[in-house]
Amino acid sequence: MPPSPLNLPLFLLLTILTISSSIQQINSITTDQVRAGFWLSHSSSYSPLANINTSLFTHLYYSSLFVDETSLEIALPPPKQLPLLTSFSATLKTNNSALKTLLSISTATPSFSSIVSDAHHRGSFIDSVMALARHHSFDGLDLEWPLPSSSADMLGLGLLLTESRVQWNQTTTDGLDYPIDLIKNSVDWTNALCFNYHASDETVTSANAALYDVSSHFSTSYGITSWLDAGLPPQKLVMGVPLFGRSWFLRNKLKNQLGSPAVAFGPRQKQSNQTGVIAYFEIEELLSRTYTTVIYNNQSVSAYFNAGDLWVSFDSPDVVDEKITFASHNRLLGYFLWPISFDSLNFEISRQASDTWLKEHDNSVDADGVDAPKQALSPTELQPQNLAPTQYLKIYIEIHLHSYQ
Repeated sequence: MPPSPLNLPLFLLLTILTISSSIQQINSITTDQVRAGFWLSHSSSYSPLANINTSLFTHLYYSSLFVDETSLEIALPPPKQLPLLTSFSATLKTNNSALKTLLSISTATPSFSSIVSDAHHRGSFIDSVMALARHHSFDGLDLEWPLPSSSADMLGLGLLLTESRVQWNQTTTDGLDYPIDLIKNSVDWTNALCFNYHASDETVTSANAALYDVSSHFSTSYGITSWLDAGLPPQKLVMGVPLFGRSWFLRNKLKNQLGSPAVAFGPRQKQSNQTGVIAYFEIEELLSRTYTTVIYNNQSVSAYFNAGDLWVSFDSPDVVDEKITFASHNRLLGYFLWPISFDSLNFEISRQASDTWLKEHDNSVDADGVDAPKQALSPTELQPQNLAPTQYLKIYIEIHLHSYQ
C-alpha cells in the first residue's frame, strides 16, 4: 500500500527541510543525530551568545531574518542586530568547532507565494539567501513559511526544494498534502513543531504540548506518527520541544486541573513579551517565589501548576526526559528546542534533553534489537472528539528549508 498523504488540518506542524550539501563546498556530510536549538536574535540582553553552552547542541539557529517586500529577496537585520548576525557562527564555534550554524529566515508574508510561483523570483531568492549565509559564515539556511494555503503553494514548495537542491550541489492548510516524495528525496530531515496545539480563544486550561491525548489529535505522538505513516522515514524526522509555557487566569482557583474553566490568558511577561506565554526561566522564577507544587500528568505526559488564580502548562524536566525517550525509541533523527533563549541560566532543559538523548542514543546503538522500540498509536487508532470550529481556524503550517555543511 502506498504511504498516505500528510493532510492534517488539526495538527500544527513546523517542517524544517534540510538539504545535505555544503553551503561552502561541493562535498556534503551526513549526521546520525540532531540536537538543535533556536536562538532569538532580539534576546541578546538576557541570553548572550557567549553564554550558550554549545556542547549541548549539534546545530544552532539564528532566528531570524525577513524577506524584503519590494525586492522579494532577503533583508538585513536592523543596524543594532547586524553585529550579532556577523559574529554568530564564530562566537558559537569557539568552544565547539563541530557545531553547525543555520540562518533562519521568516517569510510570514503573502508575498512569499509570489516567490515560489515564479521561477525567476525563486532563483533570485535562493541566490540572495545563499550569498548572505556565506558572507556571514553560516553552514546552512532555514526558511520559515507560516501559510502555504493553496495547492499552488505546495507545488511551489516542491519546486523550491528541487531547485535549491540543484543549486546547492552545483556550488492551516485543510485539504492540502505536503509533497512527501520531494521532501524525502531533497532533504536530510524534517522537523515537526510539537507545541501550540490549542486555539488562542479557548476558555479552558490545556496542555501546550502534550505527548499523548487519546481524546483528540492535539498531541505530539499523533503528529509524529502521522508523518511516519505518510511515508517519511524516521531517520528524516526531528521532534520539537518548547522552552515556554502557556498561562491562564482561572475562573475558580480551586478548580485547577487540566480542562478547568479560565477567564483570560495569563499576564504578559517581560522577556517572552506575549500575553499567555511564559519562558521557562520565568516559570522557574515564579515557582521560587510562590512555592507551589508542579503536577506531572503521566497520562498526557505534561506538567502544570497554579499560583493562586494563575495556571501554567509547561514542559518540566520530567516531561522533556519522557519526550526525548519517545523520540529515541521511535528511531527519530533527533529533536530541536524552541527557543533556547528561554532556558534557565544553567541551561537546565537543554542539558536534560541532551543527556537523555545521548543516553538513549548510545543504548540503541549498543543494544540494537534487544529492546523493542516504543511506538506511538497510529492516527487511525486515535479517534478525535468533535472539536469546536474555532479550533480549526487557528491551525496553520510552517515550512523551513535548510542547507548545512
